[in-house]
Amino acid sequence: MVLSNEVRAGRAAVRAGRVSSRVQPHRVVSIALRMEMSGRFRGRLGTAVAAALVAAVALLLAGCGGEPVERIETRAAMTTEITVRVVAPDERTARVCLESAWREMEECTIRLDRWTEGSDVARINANAGKFHVNVDPLTVSCLAAAKEASTKSGGAFDPTVGPLLSLWRKAEQRNRAPTDEELADARSRIGMDKVEILAGVVQRPLSEMDPAPPGAPPPDPEDLQKTVHTVGVREGMELNLGGIAKGYVAGRMARRMQRHGAMAGLVAAAGDVYAFGRRPASLAPKGGDRRWGVAVQDPRYPDDRTKHYTAVRLEDQAVDTSGHYYRGYEIQGKHYSHILDPRTGRPVDTRLASATVVARDPALSDGLATAMAVLGIQKGLAVVESLEGVECLLLEWAPVPASVEGDQETRGPRPLVAHRSSGFAALEFDPSRLADEGPTEPEATPETAAPAEAAPSAAP
Repeated sequence: MVLSNEVRAGRAAVRAGRVSSRVQPHRVVSIALRMEMSGRFRGRLGTAVAAALVAAVALLLAGCGGEPVERIETRAAMTTEITVRVVAPDERTARVCLESAWREMEECTIRLDRWTEGSDVARINANAGKFHVNVDPLTVSCLAAAKEASTKSGGAFDPTVGPLLSLWRKAEQRNRAPTDEELADARSRIGMDKVEILAGVVQRPLSEMDPAPPGAPPPDPEDLQKTVHTVGVREGMELNLGGIAKGYVAGRMARRMQRHGAMAGLVAAAGDVYAFGRRPASLAPKGGDRRWGVAVQDPRYPDDRTKHYTAVRLEDQAVDTSGHYYRGYEIQGKHYSHILDPRTGRPVDTRLASATVVARDPALSDGLATAMAVLGIQKGLAVVESLEGVECLLLEWAPVPASVEGDQETRGPRPLVAHRSSGFAALEFDPSRLADEGPTEPEATPETAAPAEAAPSAAP
């Protein structure tokens, strides 16, 4: 059978799973149709070949040549709501990316959540002072990120403050502040230096080995071994990775989407937001900036998420906000921050209304946002300025003169004093422009896209 050069090119394109750069998709379709109609392809075999070619090219056309799509999903997870936003070449890739992100989140939760029975962290805490437990490399990676944040903040961030948290919860229940002796006892049981992480090489059980075919060479000695990680803490200690886990998990979810073909995207877990890549021009907001816009919550309006103090543009960056205005302890009529200083055992000063940190590493930005609330303005700014690629915005409550104290409705919102690191202002823009940050597809529905006013917000 003699085929024209165009037909050969069309068949080769289909067999290769792509359309040759020299043969346009619509041209291949017309070739296939001519093949089906041509007398040279009459008969069962010719018709089947032509039909298969038409179907294959249709699949190719469904997955290429169109505009990128943007999809959004929100699910309840990790004691909050997580929103995933992905830009992909086509609808199928977008769905695969979203599902891969949720799988990553689930895998992280069963390892890192101390309230999930059987998780690595739960087993570490249950066996404190007894023995080390085997953990997944993912857990070791998160602990390494926590140790880095602790080291860079001079110990202001510490994921072992569990004994202090338990002490202050009990203090609130009995309506009595902890004594100095109780604080000293709890502080003796915290510290990243008391967390032991070990790695060892052990023999792999035969059940894990794939059966070798007859005559195959013996396995490499390294294939007969595997690395095992164990973690142990001292008696009375309690790991709590809640201060860094959301940022860490957001980064892993983003990387997993990238491995599955995402062009750009964003993961928002409460006040922890990580954005990667740039949106294509067709999906950029009206202003034309292809970076991701994220709002910073105004601490003067803790119950209104639409009130934004400022907004930042992100590309392969994370932003995290930590504040005192959502949670805390009420003891004998006095409000205490829920953020505890591991160095003193006491709640931090609430003069710092909120701390926002931007960094390349989402786990580091998460940990440092908490650390800023502990360090305060001067020390916090000094730490941030010493770190490359890290910026911060610290909002402090301005003193209210006694002459104007009184009903808040009369004097209006309490004023704030802003303290910025040297490079933070370069990231900022007017938060009112976030109205243009929504998806641009005309067919967007509530199931596939968030409304424009639901722009991601960095808030505690």
